[in-house]
Order: sequence, then C-alpha cells, then structure tokens
Amino acid sequence: MSTILYPAVRGAIFVALLLLMGTQVATVLVRSTLAGTPDLAAPLLSRLQRLLRPLLAALLCLLIAKGALQLFSFVDPGEQVTFALTSAVLLSGTWGISWLVQLGAAIILVAICDKHPRIDGRLTAIIVLAQTGMGHAAGSAWPTPVGRLVDSAHLIGAGLWLGTLGALAITSLPLLRGEEQLPALARVVRGFSTFARVGVSLVIVSGVTAALIYTGPIRTIAQSTWGQLLLVKLVCMLGVMALGWYNWRIVTPALEGAHPSCRQRLRRAVQLELALGFVMLTLTAFLVASSLPGEGS
Repeated sequence: MSTILYPAVRGAIFVALLLLMGTQVATVLVRSTLAGTPDLAAPLLSRLQRLLRPLLAALLCLLIAKGALQLFSFVDPGEQVTFALTSAVLLSGTWGISWLVQLGAAIILVAICDKHPRIDGRLTAIIVLAQTGMGHAAGSAWPTPVGRLVDSAHLIGAGLWLGTLGALAITSLPLLRGEEQLPALARVVRGFSTFARVGVSLVIVSGVTAALIYTGPIRTIAQSTWGQLLLVKLVCMLGVMALGWYNWRIVTPALEGAHPSCRQRLRRAVQLELALGFVMLTLTAFLVASSLPGEGS
C-alpha cells in the first residue's frame, strides 16, 4: 500500500508547492499587467488570495502524512512505534531536519497567510529549499550544498512556469472571458510568457546538470528504473515546451490581434500543457524514490 501511497503523497506535495509559488507569482503578474484596470485586477487578486489558504492547509496535511509514511516505512509488521525510532527518523538526520523545517515554515505560513506578503515569500523559499533535503539532491553524489541548490533551481523554475500557469488557469483565466476583457487577457498571457521562459530555462539547466551527475555513462540510462522514468519525463518535457512555444508565438499574438478562435486555442493549449505537467510531476515523485543508476533498480 505504501508503495503507491508514498509516491502519491510526494506527487501531491510537488503540485501544492508549485501552486504555492505560482499563486504568489500570479499575484505579482496580475498587479503589474492590470495596474491600469483595477476593476479587473481586484476580483482576480481576490481569487488568488482565496486559493492560498486551502492550498496551504492541504500542504500542511500532506507534510504530516509524509512524515507518518516515512516513519512507518521503518516499522516492521507487528513492531511498535517508539520514541527512539520517531526521534531517529523525524527529529534528526538530513531528512528529518528538512522535514521539521518544512513543517514549521508551513505552520507559520498558514498562521500569517495574506498578512505579510514579503514574509510569505521567504517562508515559501524555506519550504522549497527544505524539500531538496529529502531526496537525491542531499546525497553523496553532490558536493554540499550544490545538489540542493540545483534541485531548488529546478523546483523554482517549475513553479515560475507550471505553477503560475496552474494558478492562472484556476483563478484568473476563467474570469477574463468577455470580448471587452480580451486586451487584459492578452496582457496577462504576454506577462506570463516572460516568467515561463525564465522558468523553462531554470528547469532545463538544472535538469540537465542533475541528469549528468546521476546517470553516469549515457548508454546506461535505459538500464535502470530511474533512467527509464527520466526518459519518459524528458518526452513529456519536450511536449510541454512545444506547447509553451505555441502559446508564446501563436496564441499570444492571436489574442493581441483579437482572432476569433484565440480563446479556444488558449484553452486547449493550457489544458494540454497542464496535463503533461501533471504527468511530469507524477514521474518526479517516483524518480525521487527510485535508486540511481549504479545503486540498483
């Protein structure tokens, strides 16, 4: 059961982290692109704020579940959970300390949500950085703390890109449906493309760097479960990048030119991009748990 449940919880945490970053980036984006139209910006910002609190509550529950699953993964059938075991798994070591920091930052963020935007951003950064202490990035393959910085760049890039797209798709794009709102929609999409390009660049550079460190000889990639999952993720990545390019070079100019089919094009492209992004996050959850090439399959 835990073989499936643990990756599911990890995948859900990745989704929540990306949406958390994306909601904060989308707030900045809406404020900057719609500064001259407060009547449009206000309801969009209100939706983004309303998304933040349940998102943080879900993240907090997922982090607690992750800690429990990590603890029970060390318990044999019939064995009792002792304080000594709990202390060793959750209160010490790189994994345990990272989990404690992440959980503590999430609790504080839930308590002060929407009240101190700058502190919210710093706490989010702490939560993202702590996430990198519970996977391959904290292992011996990297000189400390290079692996965690590379992994952080990967997560931040995905947040700027897929997280912001997801937050906009949930909260903002559905409100900008009228013909009179088409110019505002075009400005938001054009502004998002800047964040997306930065995010894609971070994902590619950090992902290639990590792959070169983890895989060893390229010819051996397909010989391990980790390598096979990575190859599937790369195929999905190419698909998402193609859709991003389509949005940037085709859909956005169509929106700015008020082309009759521009909304349908945008909706289909966003749905496909997010669907492929979800598959990538699912694969990432399994990659974190898979042995690296040379460690066994």
